[in-house]
Order: sequence, then structure tokens, then C-alpha cells
Amino acid sequence: MKIILILSLVFVTVGYSAQELLEKERELNKSLISLRGASTDEEMNELNIKFKAKMLNFLKNDGAMKYKFVECKTIAVLDSPDDLVRVITWNVEYTDFTYAFDGIVMFYDDRKEKVKIFELNDVLDPYSERPTGVIDAKNWYGALYYQLIPFERNGKMEYILLGWDGGTPGNNYKVIDVLTVSSSGVKFGSPIFKEKKQIHKRLIFEFSEQAKMTLTFEKKYNRIVMDHLSPESQSLAGVRSYYVPDMSYDAFYLEDDMWYLREDVIANNSGDSKRDLKYWKNPDDDGQVESVKHVPRTPESEMESAVNEVNFTPKKGTRTKRPSKNDLKVTTGKYKSKKKPRKVKEINPE
Repeated sequence: MKIILILSLVFVTVGYSAQELLEKERELNKSLISLRGASTDEEMNELNIKFKAKMLNFLKNDGAMKYKFVECKTIAVLDSPDDLVRVITWNVEYTDFTYAFDGIVMFYDDRKEKVKIFELNDVLDPYSERPTGVIDAKNWYGALYYQLIPFERNGKMEYILLGWDGGTPGNNYKVIDVLTVSSSGVKFGSPIFKEKKQIHKRLIFEFSEQAKMTLTFEKKYNRIVMDHLSPESQSLAGVRSYYVPDMSYDAFYLEDDMWYLREDVIANNSGDSKRDLKYWKNPDDDGQVESVKHVPRTPESEMESAVNEVNFTPKKGTRTKRPSKNDLKVTTGKYKSKKKPRKVKEINPE
């Protein structure tokens, strides 16, 4: 009889805790809706600071590490399969259609049985070149992450992140990065991507605003598949804001703690990536169109394209000739910054 009573009390306590977090999330979402409805850049920056502060307070509650967000639909939340890492990111679209990003990384230290929270600080100007080295949370370049792939390297867990950056009115970016997190801090970048004779710590792809680039992890084949990008015409080779998918695919495969590039692979509509993908949802999906005056461009269409690969073998003669320059290098596109570029401090990997 006592056992039954104890179990009942535990059930009531857990249920109340979940309901309490839901109520707090609803209050948090009110701040998010206000942010999305801002009409000036100054107002967006001010409301974003307030929203982040409220998000940090929310994440300090017991149970927040595993809480499933149901109200805040315009943020991206990724959880690692080992339940040790949670990555939360969101974007702010300014009136000139450039972007800023914000985010938080949570880490559960199982040895100390304590959750650590790390703020991500976007310091990159939208028109600046993206960093190629190892950086920390204070010098983050900014992105909206939509897929997380864990893998073990040298006996330690690292997490590949696939992300999106809206760039400028003329271009977009997709990114493949590596997250390493411990109780002491967060680092982005790791020398694990091998492309011919080059080793990359991070891969950033710039392409036309008018195009959609597929970049997704196919669990069935344990590979990262992406559209190959080529210039719209050979006269535009090297101007990445004019690069578009050329109807061929490349992929990175994991072999001996390294990810190796293979060109001209066949993409498969296996459906595995769709099950693993966590969508960034538009406020419109929740019937909030009238309450949101400024609805930002979203990566939702890019994420949908990431799971809509088709079985495709290019016909002879239909392939656009690849440019001579390395497609994995970053350029700033055709735009020049009107603002003073902010520098991203790179650090030496341990």
C-alpha cells in the first residue's frame, strides 16, 4: 500500500514539473513573438537581448535540458542521441535582409551530474569572410543549425553540425562544422574533413540567393550528401553569389576518424534524413500570421530540400563544367560591407 502511494506522489510531482515548464515556455514564447514582430533593427536587437536573457533563465530550471519545446516554434533545438548536448539557435532578420544569429549550448557533465550552459556570441558581419580555424563560443560566426551527427574521434565524442546562414540579399550559406563541448567550454572546428590533399576544420558553401542547396546527413549510408555548386556561367567562376547546384552530388564518408570527400555520388530518397531532421518552423505554421508583423525569411525551404533528394544519374553532356577553383573556399560574394567588419578570433586546437 505504501509503495502505491509513493509511486502516485512521484507521478504527480513529475507531471506538475512538466506543466510548470510548459507555462514558463508560454511566457518565453511571448517574448519570441515580440521579437519576430519588431519593425526596426534597433528594436530587434533590444528584444533579442531580452529574449536571450529569458531563455537563459528558462534553461536554468530543473528538467529544462530534456524539455521538449512545443510553444517556441521559431527556434531550432537539436539534442544529441547520448543526451549530453543540446544546441539551441535562432536568427534575427534585419530590415536590409541581412542576418544575425544567437544561440546556447547545454552540456550535461555526467561526472559532476551538473548541466553547464554556454552562450554563443555572433561577432561576424554578414558581409565578412567566414572563419576557417577553431573558434570558441565568444567568437562564433553565427548560423542556424538543423542537424547534429555524433561520432567518436580519438576516444572522445564530437558532433558535426549542419547549418544555414541567410547571408545577404544576394547570397546564402550552408555550413558543416564540428562541435566539441566539455565542462570547461565549447569549441567549433576540427581538422577532420579531407578533400584530396586538403584538410578542413570547417566547410562553408556560398551560393545564390535564388538557389536551394541540399546538405543533409544520410544515416543509412553514414554520409553527408550535398549539391555540387557551379557558377551560372563560366564568366562568373569564383563569384560565389552566382553559384547554383549543377544537378550532381558530392558526399563525405567517415573512415578512420576522418571524413573523406567523394565526388559524383548518387543521392538516394531513403527517408532516413527526414526522420533525423528537426525543422525550424515558421510562425505561420501556428496560425500567428496576424500577430507577427515582421516574419523573417526562414531556412525551412532549404531544410525541405535537404530531405527531398532524388535518385539521379547525370546524363552525358548535361553537367556544367566545374570551375577550376576550390568550391569549398569562402568568398564574400559581390557585395561590400557598409559596416566595419568584426573579426573572429581563431584559437589553436588543443
